[in-house]
Amino acid sequence: MVRVRLRRCGWVWGLVLVVGFAGGAALAQQQGERAPAESVGAELRGLASRAGVVFVGQVETIEPKDGLVEITFAVEQPVLGVVGGSYVMREWAGRWTGGQQHFWVGQRAMFFLHAPSVAGLSSAVDGMIGVVPVVAIGAKGAALLDVRWLATRVRRMQGAPLTGITPGAIALTDGVAVTRSWKSEGVAEPKGIRLPVGVFGREASAGKPGSASMTEVGDAQR
Repeated sequence: MVRVRLRRCGWVWGLVLVVGFAGGAALAQQQGERAPAESVGAELRGLASRAGVVFVGQVETIEPKDGLVEITFAVEQPVLGVVGGSYVMREWAGRWTGGQQHFWVGQRAMFFLHAPSVAGLSSAVDGMIGVVPVVAIGAKGAALLDVRWLATRVRRMQGAPLTGITPGAIALTDGVAVTRSWKSEGVAEPKGIRLPVGVFGREASAGKPGSASMTEVGDAQR
């Protein structure tokens, strides 16, 4: 009788372990890297699906306050979950340590931001992938979205160059339309547009005049 009970207990614990490993693997897969998008438009729709607020705008002020960093945006064009005027996002100051430069005054982009948590904190979706730079073309030219970073997340054939995915930009109007229709099926893919010569990437933007550096944030908190 004792052996039978032991065998049953062993069988039950074995089943528990198998289920636990299977559940853990599934959870790890869910929390791991997302599958590459099929297109830049699909990547924009994916960002929109995870965002609580989306708008085209510009960073007005950056102020450290009691362990937080408060970023105020001027909303130029509401897209999802926000109206015009200004929008304030509060981010944990720990995200600004180690020289990380998330935002700077004067930065213009389409911002995909998480809905505020219970504590009132938020951040850009998928790190800074959720901040898609806006490029103005001349005084009367149509604005563009610089989608080069988004293009690096698009599925491609093995060995295919990244430059073959997109010329580097899409029209801002197309990007807004795709983002607003993120729940719809069969949305037309935005047409790629070549970025003008002399447009720098996001890497060159961190040292822009007027930006709040990590050192400045730290000094203001002391």
